[in-house]
Amino acid sequence: MITTIQASAQERRSAKAPHELFTINTVIVHLFFSLGMIKLFSLPMSSAIGASIAISLCIIVYTFFRTKKSKKNDPHLVYLHWQLSLGRYKLLIGAYVFYFIVTSLSMVVGTDAPASMDGSKIMDSILDLLSVVPLFFAVLVSVVLGSGSMFNAGRGEIDQAFMQKHPQ
Repeated sequence: MITTIQASAQERRSAKAPHELFTINTVIVHLFFSLGMIKLFSLPMSSAIGASIAISLCIIVYTFFRTKKSKKNDPHLVYLHWQLSLGRYKLLIGAYVFYFIVTSLSMVVGTDAPASMDGSKIMDSILDLLSVVPLFFAVLVSVVLGSGSMFNAGRGEIDQAFMQKHPQ
């Protein structure tokens, strides 16, 4: 059940900030940055995605420390939305772990295909695509979740169970 917290316009604007950062991370860093690295600099897909994951992890670490600071210094609504935004990163982190596990398989999995068939390149392509698809869907789901949370923050709303789980 969604509950509305009485907050000033400034507090509601501040509560939107973590979701804006989350959305920037998912859209700009994962979609535009990685695509730009592939197209503009002709980097391999795995290198571009690895770079976007590294930038994203820096943003996640910033969000973690900003949430801790928010608990001490900010109004309860603002803290709750920082905490909610931090929790949303679990989906992306799970996709990162899956990506690195599947990408690491290419080092372990060998192929017995003849040299004329170039089986290792085929296997690498399959594993690259297998690792990227869940990451792509996690990014898309994250964009939807972040925009919905941004809307709720702008209205001063938060889930009541979440609010009770995270007292200030």
